[in-house]
Amino acid sequence: MANVLVVEDDSGMRGWLAEILGIAGHRVFTAADGLEARSLVNRQALDLVITDISMPNEEGLGMIRALRKNYPALKIIALSGKDPGFLLDAKLLGAHAALMKPVTAKIVLKCISDL
Repeated sequence: MANVLVVEDDSGMRGWLAEILGIAGHRVFTAADGLEARSLVNRQALDLVITDISMPNEEGLGMIRALRKNYPALKIIALSGKDPGFLLDAKLLGAHAALMKPVTAKIVLKCISDL
């Protein structure tokens, strides 16, 4: 079981990810954007962050950069439904994996187990 933070501005996607991770036995926290996520990371011990790239207030690339600097052991999975180039940028900034939306529960859970 891992402590996982899901950062996603789409409430439906955020809820779906939280549900599949919870069913898989993980303890799940959620945030709607990078600002909310960084506040939560400072208060909660986490093993993994799954983050969207395009979000209001603070987007995922900036958050990945900050997390990598301040929490080098934290695992990060980036998600994007827009430009695949964003996923390459996420990997260059230190994300351990990058997935193009839409994703299936099987793909997300396999990616987590591979980390």
